[in-house]
Amino acid sequence: MRKLLLAFALHVAISMQAQVNLTQSHLPIFSINTSNVDIPDEPKITANLKVYWNALGAINKLSDSFSIHYKGKIGIERRGNSSQTNSEKKPFSVELRDSLGNDLEFPLLGLPKHSDWVLVAPYADKTLVRDALVYQLAGSMMAWAPRNRYCEVIINGKYEGIYLLTERVKRDKNRVNISKADTVNMSGDAHTGGYIIQCNRPDGTDSSVLYGYRSTFENLPNKKTFYEYIYPKYEVIKPAQRTYINGVINDFEVLMNTNQYADPVNGYSKLIDVPTFVDFFITQEMGHNVDAYRVSSYLFKDKNSINPKLRMGPVWDFNTSMGNIDYCNGKDIQGWSIDFNSICPTHNYMVPFWWKKLWADKEFKRQVRARWQTLRNNELSITKVNRIIDSMTTRLGDATSRNFQRFPILGKYVWPNPYYGNTHAEDVAYLKKWIADRFKWLDGEMALLPTGVDASLVQNITVYPNPSVSTFNFDVFMKRNGLLKIMIYNQLGQVVETIEKRIEAHNTPIVWQNNAPKGFYSYNIFFNDQLLMNGKLVKN
Repeated sequence: MRKLLLAFALHVAISMQAQVNLTQSHLPIFSINTSNVDIPDEPKITANLKVYWNALGAINKLSDSFSIHYKGKIGIERRGNSSQTNSEKKPFSVELRDSLGNDLEFPLLGLPKHSDWVLVAPYADKTLVRDALVYQLAGSMMAWAPRNRYCEVIINGKYEGIYLLTERVKRDKNRVNISKADTVNMSGDAHTGGYIIQCNRPDGTDSSVLYGYRSTFENLPNKKTFYEYIYPKYEVIKPAQRTYINGVINDFEVLMNTNQYADPVNGYSKLIDVPTFVDFFITQEMGHNVDAYRVSSYLFKDKNSINPKLRMGPVWDFNTSMGNIDYCNGKDIQGWSIDFNSICPTHNYMVPFWWKKLWADKEFKRQVRARWQTLRNNELSITKVNRIIDSMTTRLGDATSRNFQRFPILGKYVWPNPYYGNTHAEDVAYLKKWIADRFKWLDGEMALLPTGVDASLVQNITVYPNPSVSTFNFDVFMKRNGLLKIMIYNQLGQVVETIEKRIEAHNTPIVWQNNAPKGFYSYNIFFNDQLLMNGKLVKN
């Protein structure tokens, strides 16, 4: 009886500790009312949403009608896989709706307007920053990565902690900027784009036909990659469109299964936008992400008239990366995520075979090395990464205490933690050290990769004068015809100029004449999407 009383008292104490009465916050507040109906995995149920947010930075109060940023109907359902089944804090998909139940686009928290959003629920990631951190880093490297805003969430009057309002992977000019799919015209250029697909877990027994395309090639015996249709959605994609995008994927895989896949003229660079694959690779490897390449991995394709090649990205889901996973060597600072198939061969979902073929190619490795070294001098310097982490934890402020009052998990194991500090600060310190150690290991490994300019493509490249006041000359002597692209970046890693020119096999002068501010700049030179070289410019 005494043990039962003690157990009951402990249960009551924990329950009381988990109760938080939130009336105001420096973060935006999402108040969701489902009329006490449980939110299911699917389908979406109708609910009411109020968002309290003062854009001018004032405290957001539930009692202040002037704080109401959005008020209206939504559709809501739980989302995710392990993040849903192994977490007390559930992530949600949210669809804004008008009074008739139609999609309603709105710029939530100042982000580009859309109707579809995700409320990401950091739970096992006790730093609360991993997803936001990687998205910000990736956004400085790639054309687009999901933007996000921290907020606190109340559901049916009950406080549910800190969430991350995040853009979904969607086609529009502010997200994955590709052409709108034409579901009427099934021929010509209109038929060739746009498409978004995802390497993911199959969903349903007939998924290889209905939800996506299953590869004809095995990654390991009886294990094939599943490509899910994201845009157009499986409900609306036409049979002719399925046939087309399935064929694009199959053509790529057929080529990658040959001995000529790395041919500089007719190899993979003819079918894929190589720099996007390089950036995707680096983003996954910097966090030693065990889900890398095999799930939540997107590819997209525009119309042939705009860009005929498959492009890799955007990135998604990093809450169990960066030392926050205790299986398949994910916690280690050493090792490559791309080796997952040999590390965990009994897993159900494998890395597509063509990633290993890319990684075996000298030219791909050379581009990875060059890009890594450029990024480490800018976007991926430890100083900048730590500054971002500090900015995020400062932004969270005392909301962090409320979150861990609601979910008292500090100092306790939560799947799949390899480390759990007694305080939030200890978890953040662990993350910073892990990143520093991982980047140091990667620096050493990258230094072993091939370097130099591909002698079969280029005879000589000269950049002069450097330093310069306003004009830089890129004197490029190529051995083949093709598309030359020069991308120039400022010290923040932002693209300030892109120069493209189709050139013949001879000496071609290209001039960057600019009014850019004084300072240091960097450049990458690509030929037919292969990185030739990179360097620095000094503007006096």
